[in-house]
Amino acid sequence: MTASVQLQSGSSDLLRVAVAAYLARYKGESRVHTESDLQVFLRWCTERDIDPLAIRRVDVELFVRWLQELRRFKPSTVSRRLSAAFSLYVI
Repeated sequence: MTASVQLQSGSSDLLRVAVAAYLARYKGESRVHTESDLQVFLRWCTERDIDPLAIRRVDVELFVRWLQELRRFKPSTVSRRLSAAFSLYVI
């Protein structure tokens, strides 16, 4: 895992391993962009005191709405960030 991905304090070792394993499959620019997208999701979870390993559908919906309505990202960016964040769960 690279130093730039910050996990909330008290995060489990399981989450750290999952993030490291997930990022290990990427190289070069793909890794840089995926890591950035994952960082956005993990920071969002931390700011809302949500454990990424206990994410619920309602949390996913709120994350998407935050990307769309508050951050005002284009649909392609929302899709990419959502894909990067939730691909972590299908390692």
